[in-house]
Amino acid sequence: MITIESNKAKRNRMLAVLLIGAFTMLLTETFFNNALPTIIKTFAVSQSTAQWVSTGYQLVAGLMIPISAWVFHRFNTQRTFLTLAVVFLVGCLFGFFATNFWWLLAGRLVQAVAAGSMIPLIQNVVLVLYPEKSRGTVMGVIGLVVAFGPALGPTVGGWVIDTWGLAWLSGVLIPLVVILIVAAVMWVRPVMTPENVQVDWLSITESSVGFAALLYSFSMMGNVGGISTGSILWLLVGLIVLVLFVRRQLTIAQPLINLSVFKNWTFSLTTILSALSNIALLGVELVLPLYLQRVQGLSALTSGLLLLPGALLEGLISPIAGKLYDRFGIKPIALVGFAIIAVGTFPMLFFTPHTNLGLVAGAYAFRIVGVATVMMPTFTEGLNALPSGLSVHGNAASSTVRQIAGSLGTALLMMMVAFGTQSGASQHLSTVNQLNHGYWFSFLMAFLMALLGFVLSFWLKNKKVTAN
Repeated sequence: MITIESNKAKRNRMLAVLLIGAFTMLLTETFFNNALPTIIKTFAVSQSTAQWVSTGYQLVAGLMIPISAWVFHRFNTQRTFLTLAVVFLVGCLFGFFATNFWWLLAGRLVQAVAAGSMIPLIQNVVLVLYPEKSRGTVMGVIGLVVAFGPALGPTVGGWVIDTWGLAWLSGVLIPLVVILIVAAVMWVRPVMTPENVQVDWLSITESSVGFAALLYSFSMMGNVGGISTGSILWLLVGLIVLVLFVRRQLTIAQPLINLSVFKNWTFSLTTILSALSNIALLGVELVLPLYLQRVQGLSALTSGLLLLPGALLEGLISPIAGKLYDRFGIKPIALVGFAIIAVGTFPMLFFTPHTNLGLVAGAYAFRIVGVATVMMPTFTEGLNALPSGLSVHGNAASSTVRQIAGSLGTALLMMMVAFGTQSGASQHLSTVNQLNHGYWFSFLMAFLMALLGFVLSFWLKNKKVTAN
């Protein structure tokens, strides 16, 4: 039962608290991107191992999303939000007091449990409280949080690392989360009456094992700079378990993810496009700081500042993209957006150890405009294409695919870095040029993904024009 829909002030105040909480949590999605060189040096781990603080975070966040529909219906909204905030606080404490890499990673994964559940919670609240005609604008604001938080993460993270050190990437969040908990007690209210629905824990186990095995396989390939017997075995394990997971979803009465939503062509296509936009955002945001620090020799703060113009543009464009989508429909938005991503990524194929930093910042900022243009409109178009009874399940399915694709896609880009670096070593290049060669492989993969998104956008439907 909806309790606050009739009071717009309470509704908007509650949404503001939820959005601030989501922004705080999603900021940490890329908070550690600029920290990877520091982590490699401090804890004496490889680049492929250090990347788990980002790709592992993204994966756990994605695995939490399928449970969102059950959580939304099963528990009181206020208690759910407070629980997530407390879990996130525990993860921050783990990270702040970590004395080795594995405690740091544990803190990151605990944070991801909360962060991965937060955005689906907000989106489901929006689906309940806001009519379809205004969802595009509201989702645009949510898109600002979803995209701007991770976009700003590397800049803020770089400043924190150079100013206070690695531990404070977790420490600075602790007082913010405490304030958020107080605000939630005051202003977050239930929006539906809890229902005694069940969740299939075997499905959760299968999805967790399957995707984790795939990510571990990519990580193993990255560690050795090539394909090994172990990486192939883990890849096969992941694929087999995921086949079992899909089969189970199609046969049980209450699936974890209602795969029937993918029978809708528009939903399936926009989910793929939304996933590609997330890889475009998260993948390059991880690779580019590594290039700037390990190839160009910049500090964490300087490399973060070079990403700041892109973050600011993303914050500006996301709400505008929602309004443009409401007016013009998804096809022109997606075509223009992915074209911008491709054009912005193309100069990265020519980056060297001596590339002008203005070009680096400009290319990154330009492509981020494209990411902000397509990310939430494609997601919203998919939900709007579904019957209202499937919107919550569509939200969970699309969000899961987008987040897990971000994790696996980022790991794939990092794997390409390792392959390219190994290739550079076989050519007897200097250490810096070996790394630069590796990042070139990664940028090439990102460019091809942008082209794929552009081509797929031609299959989207034009907006229907209604007669006056």
